[in-house]
Formats: sequence, structure tokens, C-alpha cells
Amino acid sequence: MTVLTCASTGKSITLLGEPIANSGEGKVWRTNHNGYLAKTYHSQTPERVQKLAMMIAHRPKEPNSHLNHISFAWPKSVLKDAQGNCVGFLMPEIKEAKELIDVYNPSKRKALKLDVDWRFLHTTALNIASIIEAIHISGYVLGDINQQNILVNDRALPSIIDTDSFQVRNPVNGKIYRCPVGSPDYTPPELIDKDFSTIDQTEVHDRFRLAVIIYQLLFGGQTLFTGEWIGAGKIPETNELIRQGLWLYAPNSLFQPVDRTIPLEIVHPEVQRCFLKCFNDGYKNPNLRPTAGDWVKALRLAVNELTICGKLDSHYYSRTYGKCYWCDHSTKLGIDIFPGVIKSTSKKGILAASKTLQLDILCRQNRYLKFLLELN
Repeated sequence: MTVLTCASTGKSITLLGEPIANSGEGKVWRTNHNGYLAKTYHSQTPERVQKLAMMIAHRPKEPNSHLNHISFAWPKSVLKDAQGNCVGFLMPEIKEAKELIDVYNPSKRKALKLDVDWRFLHTTALNIASIIEAIHISGYVLGDINQQNILVNDRALPSIIDTDSFQVRNPVNGKIYRCPVGSPDYTPPELIDKDFSTIDQTEVHDRFRLAVIIYQLLFGGQTLFTGEWIGAGKIPETNELIRQGLWLYAPNSLFQPVDRTIPLEIVHPEVQRCFLKCFNDGYKNPNLRPTAGDWVKALRLAVNELTICGKLDSHYYSRTYGKCYWCDHSTKLGIDIFPGVIKSTSKKGILAASKTLQLDILCRQNRYLKFLLELN
């Protein structure tokens, strides 16, 4: 049993049991303080200690405090060993949440029996964008955004973990503590094959990563490179496609849609515009990529334009598209990625089920409306 000291309070912190996570840089433990986890590093450096101190002293504003929600597992205090050496930090525990991939991937969603529809995914995307906007406003760069370090609860509220990997800038002397890691498939073209430990990143780089995450959420977990490759030879690896700016809706694209491809046109026009600006205009000029704030505005419009299907209680679609894409999708492929209850069309059935069905629909709509009003 390991006992450490919380630097900010002087209280003892006991690490319980076995680590719940173990990576190349450290381990994550449960502690004797309910609601808090500890991260201990395999090796500590003076620069890492300074970086933690900066993060603890300059915490971003919590955008969802009014919802009693933790949007990022931010370091709360340094942890010291018996010799007074910094060995890690204390952070809040994110409870009752799933990894992002479990929410947007239809197969994983089905296996976990999650109640998720397209409106839930839109709301999740909106909330991720608003959290990242708050982080950027505070001068931080996430650096490593991927589907594993974003958790989502059943209220469509995300939480970002592994925050100690963020790029941190000292507001007093301008010293930058870099993000040394990155994830394949989420790295912008200008950073492909670069050594992150030698690069000062900006929020412009995060804009690319955010757009990839939002695309996965809204398009059933499909990547930007879903389709039939019509270029010469074998399809390049994802990083090479990113480097060359090749995706389904690139000018003179070398991809063609296939039956399973979910088309860009089903989302709100402002959301479409953001994707095209990020991956087409932003390919040559990264500063043209939509900011997190731009995504918040576009997704808020998109959520307000969603309407429920007249056939299935689990289908939502954009009024700007004009019809339920998910009904067409399930008929065409024989698979419904948002399965639900078919609404009765007989007069007798309608009379018998109308009260229950209307109540269910109202509950769904009011639940999301409440979140949107609170977010506004």
C-alpha cells in the first residue's frame, strides 16, 4: 500500500489496490478519497513538475458547472512521496461514462445497450466543441485528441481525460511545455511524421482533430476516407491520405461513395460548410479551419433543426434534408443503426398507443431542449 501527500492540503492520499490504467508514462489509481484518482509517473522530470504547477494554478473555466458536470479531469494537486518529491497528481474521477467510440460505433452501442439516437450524437458533438472552446480560450492546446480520451455520460455530456498531456504555456514568461504525443488518424497534414516533442502547436492544429471527432459522431463512426478507392494502386494508409488532403469530398476526390457511405448532405448546411472548410480550404491554409466556437454555432443550429421521424421513435433527421435518411438507410442495407419502436399506423393502434408514444417523444425532446437552454 502506497501513501502519498497532497501538496495543497497536506492530507494523506492512499493508493488502493492495483492500477486501473497503465501507460508508457505512468499509472492511474483509485484513492481513499471518494471521487478522486491519482496518477503516478514512472519517472519524473523538473519540466513535468513545472507543467503540473502551471495547470493547477491556471485552470480553465468549467463550461458545464451549472449542470453539475466535470468537463475535464484537470490536475487538482501535486502528490509527493515521503521524501517530498513530486511523483504525480490528484484529479477528479469521471464516473458512469463510456469511451466516445462506444457511443458513436453502432456495433459497440448495440452490445452495450446504449440508448443513443442521432440527436444525442449531435448534442455530444456540440458539447465537445464547447468544452474545447473553453480550453482554447484559456490558452491551452489539447494536442492529443482521440476517441479514447473523451468519455460521455448518458446526458450527452463529455469529459476529457489525460489532460496532463496538453500543451501548456506559462502566461508570465511565455515558456511552452509541449504535448509530446499524438494519435494517428487525428493528426493534421502539416504535422504528419513530425516529432511532437520539438513542435510548439497552436489551436489551429486542434481544429483538425476536433473536426475528425465530430465527423465520426455524426456519420455512424465512419471515417473521412470511407468509400471506393479509384486512384492508382493500393489505397494509401490513413496518414498518407491526410498528408495529401484526400477524403471523400475533396476536389477531384479519389474516393467514390458506396452503399454504406453516409452522405454529407444529410447534416445541416452549416455543419456541411464547416467540414468542407476544414478539410478542403483548411488543407492548404490551416487558419481557415473552423474554430471550436464556429462548430458550436453550427451544431447549435443543427440540433434545433432536428425533427423526429414519423415512423420510428428513435429516428431523427434534419429538416433541411427533408426526409428521414435513417429509414432509407435501414431499408437499403437491412441494418438500422438507430433501432427503435415502429409507430402504429392503424386507427385502433394509434388510439391504444398514442399517449405512451407522445409521452416518450416529449420526454426525449424535453430532455435535449433542457440541455440546449442551459447551454445557451
